[in-house]
Amino acid sequence: MRTLVVALLLTTTSLSPAFAADINAVSRIDAVTVFPQGAEVTRIAEARISAGEHTLIFDGLPGDLSPETLRIEGTAKGVIEIGSVDSKAVSLPRAELDADRRRIEKDIETLADERAALDQVIQDAEYEKSLMQQLAAGTLTRKPEEGDTRILNAQGLSGVLDLVSTRLASLGKTSLDVRQRQREIDRLTEDLQKKLAELAPRGGQRTRVTVHLSAPAQTEGTFKLRYRVWYAGWQPIYDARLGAMDKDGKARIELVRRAEVSQSTAESWDNIALTLSTARPLGETAAPDLEPVAIDKLVEARRESYSIKTKDDERIGPEQAPSELRKEEQIADVGFSDVESPLDAALRQAQANVNIAGFQALYAIKDRVSIDNAGTAKKVRIGTDEIDAKLSALAVPKLDPNAYLTAAFTLAGDTPLLPGLILLYREGVFMGQGVFPLLSPGEETKLGFGADDLIKVKRIEVKRRTAEEGLLTTSNVDERAFDITVKNLHQASIPVTILDQAPYSTEQKITVETLSGMTPATVKDYERQRGILAWSFDLASQDSKVIKHGYKISWPRDVKLGSNGD
Repeated sequence: MRTLVVALLLTTTSLSPAFAADINAVSRIDAVTVFPQGAEVTRIAEARISAGEHTLIFDGLPGDLSPETLRIEGTAKGVIEIGSVDSKAVSLPRAELDADRRRIEKDIETLADERAALDQVIQDAEYEKSLMQQLAAGTLTRKPEEGDTRILNAQGLSGVLDLVSTRLASLGKTSLDVRQRQREIDRLTEDLQKKLAELAPRGGQRTRVTVHLSAPAQTEGTFKLRYRVWYAGWQPIYDARLGAMDKDGKARIELVRRAEVSQSTAESWDNIALTLSTARPLGETAAPDLEPVAIDKLVEARRESYSIKTKDDERIGPEQAPSELRKEEQIADVGFSDVESPLDAALRQAQANVNIAGFQALYAIKDRVSIDNAGTAKKVRIGTDEIDAKLSALAVPKLDPNAYLTAAFTLAGDTPLLPGLILLYREGVFMGQGVFPLLSPGEETKLGFGADDLIKVKRIEVKRRTAEEGLLTTSNVDERAFDITVKNLHQASIPVTILDQAPYSTEQKITVETLSGMTPATVKDYERQRGILAWSFDLASQDSKVIKHGYKISWPRDVKLGSNGD
């Protein structure tokens, strides 16, 4: 029979009435939602509640959890009435922590001694194998001495070989068994070192959560306790695998999305359901305010002529929040439902299950995972996308003789991609790594996939002249001209962009002009950079193109020039 359960939210006070019994909640971490900074932990505890008033105690929770984020809910067969939820910082006895540390250090030392002894066993076995091999070799190759009529017959030879082979096999098995034990010792030592690291950074501070509840009759309940912790987070890692170019100059990119998750709280996350969220709860929730800026007269011997002071100077940063915002007693939301909900994932998929929750994406990771609290990064796979990309080549022959293959694509789907490290592959060959930008659905971006050996670029200086010109007044002139040759050895046409530069003048008396007969640039002041020229064109397979680039600088004789860039 299902009975409606009452849920109450009461103000927490420092004084509490006497309760009939304290119940220590034996809880486990069931699920964790990790944000780029911070995480929400869900603990589950099952308890039998007898009739009367009780206190359900969750002990040993992380000392850096945010009390204001505590939430309690659950399911029950009968009625459970929740009065209030309190949180309090407690300190573990120093002696208890020291005893645990000494015990772990002793276990590590014992394993190290055993491993050293096994090293000696292997050395002894190898030495005995060497002796047996020398014995066999000496017996087979020894020449009979003068007057010695004893000759090793077939039966004697067989006995020697049997003795040596049996002993060598026994010594080989001994060495194998010893090395297997050493590998087991190494694993045990690594586990102990992780446990030792878990004790160090957190000190003796923990959080105790007490749930005050009552029940009119004995019943059983399943409680879910949620809270936020600060010292956890995830960052994306991408693999971009570019396929072969087709006849239209297009290719497909396999974009593999992974996440690197780490945490250094006071608890290990063992066998949890992991969800990654793109939301940033520690970031700002509104646009900042601009402050008026006044400029006053410069006073000599004063370091600054004016200063700006904003409210940000007094704002508490996220890294201070665990200590600055903590309170001894906090109010937490409580709730109960009479509807049973599954605690484990009902369906496991090959990749993360993506749920678009308004402005954020939630990635439910396949299978349950374990993440220790020593800061060790855990890598999990989120998903794989197949993306159509348009290929092109970009070259800056003045600085680099190589042309670089670039793939442009538009992000499809409904989920944004966070910025992170990207590993680049071209037809299965690792080409290097870069930084992937923050990308929203429908936004276009470009990725570079390294030097393209099938695009040949050569830049040659064909003219350099410095002279004086003029009849009434003479001026200095400097002329430079270059031929840039581009050849496409691909089996398909490909768009090519060549970048070069020409000096520009900031003085009226100094002029810069393009020489006659030069190839007009497609774009001047490329990407709003003065003097940067771009020539863009489609280059057919096995075809070549020559770009003529040149300029003339003129200036009065009494003016001295700086560098012209070449």
